[in-house]
Amino acid sequence: MTVATPSPSTRPSPVVAADPSPGVSRRIVVALALAVLAYSLMQTLLVPALPVFADGFGLDAAGSGWVLTSYLLSGAVAAPILGSLGDRFGHRRLLVVSLVVFAVGGVVCALAPGFGVLLAGRVLQGASTATFPLALAIVRRHLPAAGQRTAVGWLSGTIGLGAGVALVLGGLIVQLLSWPWLFILGTGLGLLALLLVMRWVPASHRGAGTRTDWVGGALLVVGLLALLLAVSQGGKWGWTSPVTLLLAVVAAAGIAGLVLVELRVAQPLVDMRVLARPVLLLTNGLTLFLGFVPYLFYVGLPVLLESGTGAGHGLDVATAGLVMLPSAVLVFLGGRMAPALATRMRTPVVAALSMALMGLGAAGAALAPSSLIAVIGSFALLGLGQGVGFAVVAELVSQLAPRSEVASAVAVNGVLRTVGSALGAPITALFLVDAAVGAGEFAALFAFAALVSMVGVVLAGFIRPRA
Repeated sequence: MTVATPSPSTRPSPVVAADPSPGVSRRIVVALALAVLAYSLMQTLLVPALPVFADGFGLDAAGSGWVLTSYLLSGAVAAPILGSLGDRFGHRRLLVVSLVVFAVGGVVCALAPGFGVLLAGRVLQGASTATFPLALAIVRRHLPAAGQRTAVGWLSGTIGLGAGVALVLGGLIVQLLSWPWLFILGTGLGLLALLLVMRWVPASHRGAGTRTDWVGGALLVVGLLALLLAVSQGGKWGWTSPVTLLLAVVAAAGIAGLVLVELRVAQPLVDMRVLARPVLLLTNGLTLFLGFVPYLFYVGLPVLLESGTGAGHGLDVATAGLVMLPSAVLVFLGGRMAPALATRMRTPVVAALSMALMGLGAAGAALAPSSLIAVIGSFALLGLGQGVGFAVVAELVSQLAPRSEVASAVAVNGVLRTVGSALGAPITALFLVDAAVGAGEFAALFAFAALVSMVGVVLAGFIRPRA
């Protein structure tokens, strides 16, 4: 009689003690935070340099914008794929891979002789988007339960801090040096993070190999690329143009096919049954708001601050970046505050509070867009809410998803935040249509952000962590 043996697990198992010492835990968090910082920095570091790219490569504003769009598209695809592979073959292993690819992409960009090569480098850099979900999975697996919530707060806050500080650094580098130094800075930080990850972050054993879900991966790539292209470029191409409509059809077909395939395969790239849980559906829905509302300000505020006509404040790029810096600092502090709030309030209350803070900040900017002090204070309050929201959503997803699927679930959540951010630019363009935009248009944009935030407050109220 033959006794069947169970299939070997592909889940990575830690090679260190489950509860490392406080010093070891701090080093792990520092290494992971630097990896996340490298990714978040390169999200917005190039924003002040867009006119420089346009002049240097003979492009219009839409063409130079692909420096940002290519990073966004690549990251949206890379994050869930690398996250899923990390769940199966080891999170540190895939984190190292993403940082290596990021560094190679930075070198390609810094040495790029033409715009096509520059875009290829940016696509490679997009792999760093997977650092956040992989880092959260490492926290779940290797840090003691008492320190996990604090670590999530650090990592979540680092995303906003890096994106905000990058606006200031990017402006200074463009003014004092040249655009290749933007990539030199990002690559240097990525290499430092790589060194610390390899030295301080514990490795995981690779499980026995199973068949890779190539069909699911292909459908994910097709569906996400089509969706994000339609969302991010629909305003320029026209929402009813043949290209936009075709992309929408392809996106719907790709995502529908992905759902059907993932429900059938034994080792899905994205576990749809987990994502279909009501609490995760609501959490992911809230993430769309957390990506969308701040991006209305990221796109609209530079216009308000730098324009010398209409309601503009006439600031230069570097000064405008400094005006936006307090918000970035408060995003980081919000992420650090979230664990303390979560110990005193129920999770839905903290989530609703984050959206309420964003709504109050947006409302303040809507009431006085011509006052620089009011804009700084209102945007800072919005940043505080954003930081709390990032942390509470990351905590929810990492705690609710099965331990073997944390990176994949967090990566999918990040994709939804990216979709929300991608919607921000075309929606902002609907409000700011004239060259000389008046205070009324900015007030309407920020009031719309406040209204959307209040809808997020209502949505947060339906989240039930034990549902």
